[in-house]
Amino acid sequence: MASQRRAGSVLLSRVSPRVSPPVWSIHAAFCWNNEQAFCWTGLVVVLCTLMCCAPCNAETEFSILEEAQVLANQMKRLSTEELGVFTMQRIFNSFVYTERNSNGETEVQLLEKKIREKFNRYLDVVNRNKQVVEASYTAHLTSPLTATQDCCTIPPSMLDFDGNFNTNVSKTISCDRLSTTVNSRAFNPGRDLNSVLADNLKSNPGIKWQYFSSEEGIFTVFPAHKFRCKGTYEHRSRPVYVSAVRPQPKHIVVIVDHGASATETQIQIAKDAAQVILNSIDEHDKISMLAVADAVRTCSLDQCYKAFLSPATSETKRKMSSFISNIKSSDSPTQHALGFQKAFQLLQGTHNVTRQKSNTDMVIIYLSSGITSRDSSEDDKKATLRVINTENGCLNNTVMILTYALMNEGVTGLKELAFLRDLAEQNSAKYGVRDRASLPVVKGSMMVLNQLSNLETTVGRFYINLPNRMIDVAVFSLPYNDEMGEGLIMTVVRPCYFGNLLLGIVGVDVNLAYILEDVTYYQDSLASYTFLIDNKGYTLMHPSLSRPYLLSEPPLHTDVAHYENIPGFELVRQNILSLSLGSQVIAVPVNSSLSWHMNRLRDASQEAYNVSYAWKLIQDTSFILCIAYVQPEIPVKHLKNLNTVPSSKLLYHRLDLLGQPSACLHFKQLATVESPTVMLSAGSFSSPYEHLSQPETKRMVEHYTAYLSDNTRLIANPGLKSSVRNEVMATSHVTDEWMTQMEMSGLNSYIVRRYIATPNGVLRIYPGSLMDKAFDPTRRQWYLHAVANPGLITFTGPYLDVGGAGYVVTISHTIHASSSQMASGYAVAVMGIDFTLRYFYKVLLDLLPICNQDRGNKIRCFIMEDRGYLVAHPTLIDPKGHAPVEQQHITHKEPLVANDILNHPNFVKKNLCNSFSDRTVQRFYKFNTSIIGDLTNLVHGSHCSKYRLTRIPGTNAFAGIVNETCDSLAFCACSMVDRLCLNCHRMEQNECECPCECPLEVNECTGSLTNAENRNPSCEVHQDPLSLTLIDPSLQDTLPQCINTRCNQRFTSGDCFGVLDCEWCVVDSDGKTHLHKPYCALQKECFGGIVGARSPYVDDMGILSDEVITLNMIKSAPVGPVAGGIMGCIMVLVLAVYAYRHQIHRRSHQHMSPLAAQEMSVRMSNLDNERDERDEDSHEDRGIMSNTRFIAAVIERRSHSPERRRRYWGRSGTESDHGYSTMSPQEDSENPPCNNDPLSAGVDVGNHDEDLDLDTPPQTAALLSHKFHPYRHPHHYSLHPSHHLQAAVTVHTVDAEC
Repeated sequence: MASQRRAGSVLLSRVSPRVSPPVWSIHAAFCWNNEQAFCWTGLVVVLCTLMCCAPCNAETEFSILEEAQVLANQMKRLSTEELGVFTMQRIFNSFVYTERNSNGETEVQLLEKKIREKFNRYLDVVNRNKQVVEASYTAHLTSPLTATQDCCTIPPSMLDFDGNFNTNVSKTISCDRLSTTVNSRAFNPGRDLNSVLADNLKSNPGIKWQYFSSEEGIFTVFPAHKFRCKGTYEHRSRPVYVSAVRPQPKHIVVIVDHGASATETQIQIAKDAAQVILNSIDEHDKISMLAVADAVRTCSLDQCYKAFLSPATSETKRKMSSFISNIKSSDSPTQHALGFQKAFQLLQGTHNVTRQKSNTDMVIIYLSSGITSRDSSEDDKKATLRVINTENGCLNNTVMILTYALMNEGVTGLKELAFLRDLAEQNSAKYGVRDRASLPVVKGSMMVLNQLSNLETTVGRFYINLPNRMIDVAVFSLPYNDEMGEGLIMTVVRPCYFGNLLLGIVGVDVNLAYILEDVTYYQDSLASYTFLIDNKGYTLMHPSLSRPYLLSEPPLHTDVAHYENIPGFELVRQNILSLSLGSQVIAVPVNSSLSWHMNRLRDASQEAYNVSYAWKLIQDTSFILCIAYVQPEIPVKHLKNLNTVPSSKLLYHRLDLLGQPSACLHFKQLATVESPTVMLSAGSFSSPYEHLSQPETKRMVEHYTAYLSDNTRLIANPGLKSSVRNEVMATSHVTDEWMTQMEMSGLNSYIVRRYIATPNGVLRIYPGSLMDKAFDPTRRQWYLHAVANPGLITFTGPYLDVGGAGYVVTISHTIHASSSQMASGYAVAVMGIDFTLRYFYKVLLDLLPICNQDRGNKIRCFIMEDRGYLVAHPTLIDPKGHAPVEQQHITHKEPLVANDILNHPNFVKKNLCNSFSDRTVQRFYKFNTSIIGDLTNLVHGSHCSKYRLTRIPGTNAFAGIVNETCDSLAFCACSMVDRLCLNCHRMEQNECECPCECPLEVNECTGSLTNAENRNPSCEVHQDPLSLTLIDPSLQDTLPQCINTRCNQRFTSGDCFGVLDCEWCVVDSDGKTHLHKPYCALQKECFGGIVGARSPYVDDMGILSDEVITLNMIKSAPVGPVAGGIMGCIMVLVLAVYAYRHQIHRRSHQHMSPLAAQEMSVRMSNLDNERDERDEDSHEDRGIMSNTRFIAAVIERRSHSPERRRRYWGRSGTESDHGYSTMSPQEDSENPPCNNDPLSAGVDVGNHDEDLDLDTPPQTAALLSHKFHPYRHPHHYSLHPSHHLQAAVTVHTVDAEC
């Protein structure tokens, strides 16, 4: 048997002091070759055991536990010596702290006062502008004010770019844009407003646009700028105008007639008109869209649309807009009565559920040609009026009907116009229908539309038919995109009247980032956080959302209950919305906690913890501020006044302003090695928005430096938070340590940078580097992961370094107020150090010789962090694989191991969380870092791939070794295109799948989630994108590199491997041919070890020929016909096996959703495939919309061909996985293992936090077919697979209405 063992195999025997019987040592041995072993009972089992392990005595024993300890010692040395964690913790232990108990009600009132003052300033501006407009109109009656200044004719010389407005503006004048029909004598106070508007801008930071939008059609805006210069500008159909002049809630049903009598032209007019109506309302209103022919169709992207109206949120508008766009002409005549009957049902259903206020306006808007059936024209009309009479009577005749007659190429039928007018005026008596209601009807109007109609001016002003209740109040909008500039804004508007005459509205647009800065950057202590909601519970800002400064799309309309998804919060929410001031404490079980709660715990030993909520309604607004304190009964610690270290030089990071003589380039960053630099992120300032929106000057930098270095406390504060100076001084103690290491360390060739960050956003970094002012260290993964793993050496990465160092891995460590208090809530700083990607694999090769035995072909060592992402693995550094890439998961690279690991339920768990930033349910893995001992194969049948896995003590990482002794087969079907899970109806703990996502099903009408998804916690803080501060291009050519690693003087692979900015070039530019003489060169010359490969940094990409290989595309080697046929047969077999297993799993889990019984389907979000959920009465053909492919991958590992190693295709990026993995049906293996007992004895996995019930209900089938990605950023695409079998599976999806 020994002679049959493949070359390069090694015995991995478990050494455990707990287990002494010889039987365990026999069963625990890794017997790599057992093709001839048969696991029988009785004597045969003993014989088999002896056969398997007889040759073991001849081999060298290997202990993964001992090797993990060797790695742990190295990691501890890195954190202690290279980073200085031990020294820094000792220094923080010596500081004096003050303790303070939190007082939620006091804090919330102080913070509310700051926010209220901002809102009051804008209210004052609006009221001041309103007074000027109304006074100007009085003057206009005697001396007309009619002069206009067209925005589109302003000379460019008068305009200058302004970063606050993101466009060229003139801050001295206002300008005008006109609607289609404006009387030449129309009132225009623009010139009178100039001085007032300019004063407002100077005295109120955060203001963007100020404007007067007149009822007569003139839009006056300040500052003057060019916008919407093609055609006219109808501002009176903007939601901010409509909500100001008709602030009462509006319930609207729009019916589009697409029957056989409607021409394509008429249907297009109707669709365009419906879009205009949709775009003119906001979240205060509710809407539904119907299409009527022989049957009535509703938008099917949300089931609630069939029974209720939905708030006009951005998500609802998008779905309704898609529904309108897909309306097509029908061959059947229009049943007008059916359309109105459904419209009234929707209004009645919404009325019954919401118990709407008495001032709510209910409107049905009918877009139709008015043509009825020739044979029964009068009967159709009578039936329609009867439905209107009956249904409106049930609503006390409060529903108004507006009809818009669609002209047929200039021809209008008088009978049709009369019918539509009768519908609008509800003339039921004309058709012999008796009106039984006691209340009179609210008569509407009829208007004719043709191809020449300006729909925004006609249909967009439908609201003028509604009663004007003369409600003269200021209205605050929810966040929306600035159409005249960039970024997100909120608007404060108020109508202007002269007696009962509506003059128009005055409005002020305010940067959302400025309004919310006090909430976004609130940092009273690590124990607290804050959020802002409106009086309906809609969330404007929450810690798990991106900073408004970086948002390009408004946050999705989400109730705060989904963010604070913990037991007992529903009652708190009710109190928040009903009481203007209050507080409440609830107890939360640890296993139901939220991530941002766990990161604030000072005592994590209890089974439950308290959370205190204190809230206050912001006066004169509809917004509510809330502060949450985690464990409010435990005091929080704050640093007392400190002095700076005498030997430490404070150098601010703006080296470009300071003219540093010793400046150099650290890859792409302006830097210096003379000293660390200090960067103050926005959270360090009392006014974060002002810091972000205004350029820093040399004088400002000198003021910062003087204040922060002042031990006398005499220099005035330049606008920093009070605790920032102490944090800067505290971090200065690490300077000497880092400078010494820069001179003495032997690892400087592998270290990119060292840094330390504090909760208020103070960053000290070495080499001192120029940073982007939007950078916030507290929202980076290395910071968040360290806080989530207090006291542990925490791995993060690999990810692409924005500074130009290539792919890096970070290890970070928390610093605490005291060594005896190592909980997350006591973290006062986080230290981090970046290494090159290859360094940690070099550590494996150097410290574990077994890892280098066959160059990672069959014996593979790896390091993974506690979410399963690989830090070191042979394929991460293989120039013919996907090297180097980000966010590679163990399910991608070691599918056989991953399949087996999933059968250790107390070691690894699949978790779910709801991501409201992009409306997805995220599936991810969490590995138990309390494991003691090691893990090995548990599932029988995995004889071809043996592994050992154990935690590296003192870290959040695991070390593993895999030995393959025969060809292995793994199967998985995962999306090639995106990160969508294959089956969103169910999630099984023991089924291998890549980290993926499913659409989050939200009931748009109520804002609630499905029952299953409502149990998921909200996902963690959204990581901000990174950008690099641009420097003068001339400096890039003249400045030297700070660290010169002399790549061209390194002549061996070992000397070049992992060194900063160096690559060992081994593959020629065709991506296949190995170089006869490999050499060491700069990264930009052969990124990833491939000559001429393009760097992922855009500015490094030269003009290369088509033949030159790039990291974004490596051509697949062709598979021969015979091999292809064989692999095809294998694929059919594997698919059959998987289908069988899938069926067995379905039968064995009684809790499974019935939807899981349907055929497996995959939705590709970027193909807009959508499920068809038509009403039963819809008779349209169900056409195939598109075909969707997903990949079925086969792994085939052979000892003689390392190139046949598995390749992956997919997206990569710092925040996304490749949506690709493999599964192995191990229990169906033909050759069972030689031992029957699981090889995991002696392993203590401890108590896993947040244990999941294995009978977790399935996720609801996702109905969202187009996923919104407002924060998605470009990814670096990984390689095409070199050898793969791709099975194209056609999934038929039908054309949806939405």
